[in-house]
Amino acid sequence: MSTLSFLLQKSKELLAKGITGPEGHAQCRPVEVEEEAANRAITIADQARSPLYIVHVMSKPSANIIAKARKEGKVVFGEPIAAGLGTDGSHHYNKCWRHAAAHVMGPPLRADPSTPEYLMDLLANNDLQVTGTDNCTFNADQKALGKDNFTKIPNGVNGVEDRMSIIWEKGVYSGKMDPCRFVAVTSTTAAKMFNIYPKKGRIAVGSDADIVIWNGDETRTISAKTHHQAVDFNIFEGMTVHGVPEYVITGGSIVMDEGQLKVTQGLGRFVPTPPNSQYVYGRIDAREKAKEPVKVDREPYTGPVVEVAAQEMNNIHSKRADNPIVSDLTGEFHNRPPTRGGARNMQDSSFSLSGHQYDENAPKRPGTKVSNPPGGKSTAFW
Repeated sequence: MSTLSFLLQKSKELLAKGITGPEGHAQCRPVEVEEEAANRAITIADQARSPLYIVHVMSKPSANIIAKARKEGKVVFGEPIAAGLGTDGSHHYNKCWRHAAAHVMGPPLRADPSTPEYLMDLLANNDLQVTGTDNCTFNADQKALGKDNFTKIPNGVNGVEDRMSIIWEKGVYSGKMDPCRFVAVTSTTAAKMFNIYPKKGRIAVGSDADIVIWNGDETRTISAKTHHQAVDFNIFEGMTVHGVPEYVITGGSIVMDEGQLKVTQGLGRFVPTPPNSQYVYGRIDAREKAKEPVKVDREPYTGPVVEVAAQEMNNIHSKRADNPIVSDLTGEFHNRPPTRGGARNMQDSSFSLSGHQYDENAPKRPGTKVSNPPGGKSTAFW
């Protein structure tokens, strides 16, 4: 059964049981399904000698699969997102339908409250490499398309505005990673993977990186009332985080000044991402050379070769059929013939419905040792 077929079948079962709310979205997508999908993708990519980028790593098992594959030398990259690093799936069970539906995304947030910290540990240790957001926001009235059927709830949450602060709070401020690793997982590594480094992801002469002046000690409280995203709900609502951008310079223009957003419409521009990044495909090339099929050069065989014609093979089979090995074991037992060495076939059964035993007609030896039989004491040989 494919992953999609499983999800469809599981959804039908939950709906049939009357589970129509957002909690059904998570229940029909267990961590085992995410783990299996990640493992299958890694296996196929490895056999095809292709790099693999797994987005939205949301569970411990799938993260472990990626970490294990990387230790085995497979070229795979894992991307947890701000939502999975900053909150968990317990919100799916909130009594408020609007609150629960606002957290619906795929793969779903996991109910295990220790998952965000676990994913952050792997991110800090480079078992996972980059961070994203899967930012795709819907207002409550749009989410309400699935008010009676969780399969119709539009998938997506916010994250793009709060990603940096969430990772700083959960990663750097908590002591799991240093500021250099923070820069790598939020900027530099992605620039290398998508082949725009060093134009992006680096501050140097000739580079064009966006420059962020970051205050790691400043705090702010995340809220839908103050964020700049076009959505009426924030999944990090009420969370106080350390790490605030004070100034942002892009293309020579200051787009954030003392924490105030000052974006000029039309200022942004498309950044092409050429394929075949050396950061990724350099390892693929090295692996292909290391795993190149090996041909053994040897002297050709010059000895005799036995050739058996088809007619000769038929004659051999005919002789065997004309001279079958007939068993000398008769009676009600069905026995296969003796082996070619003349021994009894040990796979034969000695069971009989009549109660007869295979060897009941053989002479019996007395089972009792008699020391003083009538007529005198016997002489034992043992």
